[in-house]
Amino acid sequence: MSAAKHIPIRQCIACRERRPKRELLRVVLTEAGPVLDPTGRKPGRGAYVCPDKPACWEEKKLRRFAGSKAAELSQALHTVLQGIANQRTQDRAPQQRGQNHDLP
Repeated sequence: MSAAKHIPIRQCIACRERRPKRELLRVVLTEAGPVLDPTGRKPGRGAYVCPDKPACWEEKKLRRFAGSKAAELSQALHTVLQGIANQRTQDRAPQQRGQNHDLP
């Protein structure tokens, strides 16, 4: 029999939803302030946030983790994750038929 591979589960600090670790974005508190940790390996007190739910990026919901730095963290999440979301929608936009964008 083959053993099922263990999938680590983490909880979003904002919505309290439990999801696989790879689906969440790790945030680490450092002396300089909150830092986004996409690799999940930076040292420090870390917590997880849903990258696909803008409601989880609100300052009020981040206070239980970041305290007074919640506003700074909220701003960083909005900037980074909205940029990623915009890029994904542009990548998914259907190209017009008959046009090759790779040619000069």
